Amino acid sequence: MTGNEIEVEVDGTDFAVPEGASLLAAVQAAGVELPALYSDDRLNPAGSCRTCLVRANGTVVAACVTPAAPGTRVEAAANDLRQLRRDAVELIASALPPRALTGDSPSELAEVCRSLGIAADTARAAGGRGGDDSHPYVHLDRDLCIACGRCVRMCAEVQGTFALTLTGRGADTVVAPGTGGPWADSDCVACGGCVDTCPTGAITEPGPGRGLTSAHQSAATRTTCGYCGVGCALDVVASDDVVTAVLPARDGPVNRGHACVKGRFAHGYLTSPERLTRPLLRRDGRLEPVSWEEALGYVARGLRAAVADGGADAVAAISSARATNEENYLVQKFMRTVIGTNNVDNCSRLCHSPSAAGLTASFGHSGGTDSFDDVERSDCLLVVGANPVEAHPVVGARLLRSVMHGAGLVVADPRAVGLALHADVHLRPRPGTNVALFHGLAHVLLTEGLADEEFLRERATGLPELTGLLDDHPPDRVAEITGVPAADLVAAARLYGGAERPAIVYGLGVTEHLHGTDGVCSLANLAILRGAVGTDRGYGVNPLRGRNNVQGASDMGALPDLMPGYGKVTDPDARSRAEAVWGARMPDRPGLRIPDMFAPRGPGIWGRCGSSARMSAQPTPTSPSRPDSISISP
Repeated sequence: MTGNEIEVEVDGTDFAVPEGASLLAAVQAAGVELPALYSDDRLNPAGSCRTCLVRANGTVVAACVTPAAPGTRVEAAANDLRQLRRDAVELIASALPPRALTGDSPSELAEVCRSLGIAADTARAAGGRGGDDSHPYVHLDRDLCIACGRCVRMCAEVQGTFALTLTGRGADTVVAPGTGGPWADSDCVACGGCVDTCPTGAITEPGPGRGLTSAHQSAATRTTCGYCGVGCALDVVASDDVVTAVLPARDGPVNRGHACVKGRFAHGYLTSPERLTRPLLRRDGRLEPVSWEEALGYVARGLRAAVADGGADAVAAISSARATNEENYLVQKFMRTVIGTNNVDNCSRLCHSPSAAGLTASFGHSGGTDSFDDVERSDCLLVVGANPVEAHPVVGARLLRSVMHGAGLVVADPRAVGLALHADVHLRPRPGTNVALFHGLAHVLLTEGLADEEFLRERATGLPELTGLLDDHPPDRVAEITGVPAADLVAAARLYGGAERPAIVYGLGVTEHLHGTDGVCSLANLAILRGAVGTDRGYGVNPLRGRNNVQGASDMGALPDLMPGYGKVTDPDARSRAEAVWGARMPDRPGLRIPDMFAPRGPGIWGRCGSSARMSAQPTPTSPSRPDSISISP
């Protein structure tokens, strides 16, 4: 037993459970299955169905809402308790029509009834309450609703949309869209949380996945979502090689049983008649299906001809931040060792390379400093240049949940979208003035004594240089540059500087920018000034990626000037290490970036990029500030 665990006795045997766990969790840890039809471990407990009754220290209680305390003696397997639980389930089932308990029903209620020996004919209500088929991804059958409220709580507590409610009184209580009209006209964002938590099949996904929830993961294949940069874990359910449902993984480290409309429902493209399933080769102006062997042979002959006519630099490859690490690695290796050019690029050069350069300069590594679990525990969020509610919905929901639970929120974005509607302070700088804004915040942290002097003294370098720069960025001057009122700038700095556990989350509005690297370094300065990285006092700086494998595409070296692990192609030592592994020579000049690949410089040869993909950190006439930064030591 660890320091964060307590010991509870269940049916005569001691079990260790996490501190703060419920008796339901303790009994389940003991291997005793309790029906808990109104409960979902992703939600706050309700305790209203009485299907999980146990005896704790001699008193019958609902296990889902009773906290486990050290030394509690729990009875769960006694016959009288089994009968009480069976009676509660039977009462709930009796209010439903017979089809609720048919032998092939995959619902949680039907499975509980089968395990308790409750006959299907227990359900004998006439039904007739109707349904709602207006939504493309969600079907409502009101006759199967038991008013457990799990869907309403999922929408409110996990998604933060508040699109559902319970209407009616007594036995007529049923779930409905909060707007009162058809489901399709409601505020629903189609995350599928209501589908996944419904215990009766009242809310289902139309089509072959109807009735399947994350409880049916045993017959699924685990994968990672291929859309945004959150990295949700999904379970793909298939039958006869046809995908029937994509379910959010309950144990997904980022999404924790949640998904967005794309991850949950967009698998329909697999059966689209417009989907290409074979290579197409253009002949006489028409694309015709051919075999993979013929297609690959055609491409290989074309590559050989291009190299023969114009040299290796006549060929360029565009890789993808949606591709896997293995695919990105092979593309760049193929170009460098087989074709003989560094002409390989992908979109992560814009949305990640500034992060890699800025975060490495400040913290010594190219990724974010914390997990999303850490960020969610912060007491103040500074969200910059990002709209996670729409662009990273699962993380956006988690951030919104933190705000609803009391975390402070500062949003820096010219647009009034997403989380900005919930912000304590919304900073709206003129486009192109990010760096000046961040320096203005840093100025207030220093001048108002909000910096962590001990951390700066023991673990930071470069503070005198940064202080000299910040002297030129008082709130009034920053207001002139950015258009942000000085009072708002000071209020934001005080909110961030006064937090015990502040976190910075930024998006493409910082990195896809002329001074993206400078912006990342300037944000890192704020975390370092607060001592909010590498300590238990804060949660650092965390980028939101634009694609599902932005980090990996850059890490694997699918870039014109950087090899795997960010070794520069101009560095002889880095090249020699790669050549020793690959057993082949590679070129020593940076290759073409994507825009340069389409700028002809003569027959068959594209113009060479003359600068590194890493954006310049030098001041220019368009930059109101020098990018001086401080860094920390481990």
